[in-house]
Amino acid sequence: MIMESNNYDEADMVNEVELLQEALGSGAWNMTFDQNGELTSVNWSQVFRRMIGYKDESDFPNKLSSFIDRLHDDDRERVVNLYWNAVKDYTDRTVYDTEYKFLTNNRGYRWFHAAGRIARRENGSPISIVGFFIDIDDKKKLEESLKAADEEKTEQLRILKSLADMYYSMHLINLRTGNITEYSSGTELREFLDKKISAAEKMRLIMENVVVPQFRESALKFTDLTTLSERMRGLKTLSSEFVGIYTGWFLANFIAVETDNEGCPTVVLFSTQVIDERKQQEHVLFLRSVTDDMTGFLNRRAYEAQLEYYRRNPIPENLVFTVFDINQLKHVNDTLGHAAGDELICGFASIANKLKMLQGKNGKVFRTGGDEFVGIFCLTPEQYAIGEKEFFNHVSKWRGKLVKRIAIASGTACRSDYPDLNIDELAKIADQNMYTSKAEYYKRKGIERRHI
Repeated sequence: MIMESNNYDEADMVNEVELLQEALGSGAWNMTFDQNGELTSVNWSQVFRRMIGYKDESDFPNKLSSFIDRLHDDDRERVVNLYWNAVKDYTDRTVYDTEYKFLTNNRGYRWFHAAGRIARRENGSPISIVGFFIDIDDKKKLEESLKAADEEKTEQLRILKSLADMYYSMHLINLRTGNITEYSSGTELREFLDKKISAAEKMRLIMENVVVPQFRESALKFTDLTTLSERMRGLKTLSSEFVGIYTGWFLANFIAVETDNEGCPTVVLFSTQVIDERKQQEHVLFLRSVTDDMTGFLNRRAYEAQLEYYRRNPIPENLVFTVFDINQLKHVNDTLGHAAGDELICGFASIANKLKMLQGKNGKVFRTGGDEFVGIFCLTPEQYAIGEKEFFNHVSKWRGKLVKRIAIASGTACRSDYPDLNIDELAKIADQNMYTSKAEYYKRKGIERRHI
């Protein structure tokens, strides 16, 4: 009997196989069942919907009736009976693999080939069925090329069925007996699974050898089979993410297959799924969300998060809080245009990016407004003084194409000078000092700020 996992993370599955499905002209779907074999959920993939001319769940709901109602009258009874016979055959001998005519939303009735694989519990009751749906209308209509079409269809089905094994590893674990039944497994796990030790010892040994050190302790706690049943009391699933030595980020998932009278699992399905690409995409999206597009500095959202961090955690003794402001930016925008103003903003960024001394190991620069920037550095006052001198030396030498010079006002508050103040109070002092610097600049230039 072949068993597959009940797919509890359909969104991740679609992201990983959607392009291949479309290239092969196929669409995936899956359904889940309770312990009594009753249907509990239906999920039609977006590729499936697009193949038959529908947009999303609003016009093709996640219901079995969405499919049944659109079957051709000649095929409906046969296909429905085959589906339920396959689901209810606890011996797993009945295979759901058939062809039929189906009413699409944009091209009328077309021929399709469908196949499904059913995952079952030890007693034979269904856990889930994962299936694929292939458009074979052209092949049906081209009688002279039926043989070639059948060969192509067979190859596509072979590839598609292999996609049903979407997990890096999958094992059924009997927590009472300690038995592990393997359904799929990465090659790196083989040597540990073959050892003549208990399931709990195997799991511990695997996590110690395949998870990177910084995640090892949490992975060991998560996969501790001696405490799993109690930790999953009343829960259907338990999931967590870790980083593997061989896989990068992976999702580990326990699914309760059987439970005792107190709701504690006695049999669980344990699966791991590689999600490294998804995590990298999430990281890119996160960086975009906290980065200012024009300067490449962290944005206001990141600045507020940094303040919140220091509100909850100790402030380093060598923290230096600096507020920067570009003088006369509004005047430049009004008289020379916004392109000139943008040149000043980018000019400040280019200068600040040169200052490795100012940035230090933990230094960060934020763009908090149009012409306002904040630097939070971890440097001694002496180190900061050297960096500040270098910074204003670059400022004095800067020349633009649209604007001749740039003038920067800055204000600083060192934690060492104000050891009793919190981060918001340090920010306020730095801001006040910046405005003092700005006022002195306008006074030297004989400029009335209300006219700028």
